[in-house]
Amino acid sequence: MRQEIRLLQAAATALGFATGPADGLWGPKTRAGLEALRDAHQGRWGDPVLQIGRALIDLGYLAEAPLSRVWTPELDQTLGELIAADGLPRSGAVIEATTQPASLPLRPGHGNRLFQGRAGHLVTLFALHTTATPGGWWHGKTNAAMFAEIRRWHLDKGWRDIGYHGVIFPDGEVIEGRAWGEIGAHVVGHNAGSLGYSMVPVRTITRMGRAEDFYTEATLSAMRGVIARACARTPITRIAGHNEFAAKLCPGFVVTPEDWAPAGWAA
Repeated sequence: MRQEIRLLQAAATALGFATGPADGLWGPKTRAGLEALRDAHQGRWGDPVLQIGRALIDLGYLAEAPLSRVWTPELDQTLGELIAADGLPRSGAVIEATTQPASLPLRPGHGNRLFQGRAGHLVTLFALHTTATPGGWWHGKTNAAMFAEIRRWHLDKGWRDIGYHGVIFPDGEVIEGRAWGEIGAHVVGHNAGSLGYSMVPVRTITRMGRAEDFYTEATLSAMRGVIARACARTPITRIAGHNEFAAKLCPGFVVTPEDWAPAGWAA
């Protein structure tokens, strides 16, 4: 997601709308600059408009289609939707799986605060999950197909959407689920004020073990990248496995926060 936000920041700045540094972090300056861009009625054309369209496609707000260098009403609408979602990707968006560069000070919380639901629950918990699927379940399936199947399981329970905020696949791809500003359905009693991401195992989980016993290195690296992204977005004070809140194996191992947190994180 940082790549897409960085692209938006750079494009808006090129069009004369200040968003602060092009650091890929969503904050008040980025929001104000993009709001000014959305509300402008001139000077919105050229290659930066192409870049904005590309970022909105990658974040799930625009359908994949040929892009124009001319601003359109559709860009007004979708940029407004992104702003309303506080810069978060739309459900189903595929987000690049990258770990936090060690050379970049994270500054946990970064002064930002993420709230969920109408009551405005501050997000401070990150929960790791497993999809609890058999080890061979993923063979021969696309990530999009697996995501759709998991979402269907949750809808069949009567839920309004997939319960997770995202799913991470064996190749390291991350597909976003519920928006970060929405309360998930993944940890009973702790859904409000938490983010929950689930990993697809490549070996069936029948006992507690090590993370690498059940998941690929690409999956684990991607999970660390998502956690780093969350810690840069809101003051995450607890990183935990589902099994800390319920009598479950999920995610199949004991989560030691220091093993998953980005450099500079402190509970």
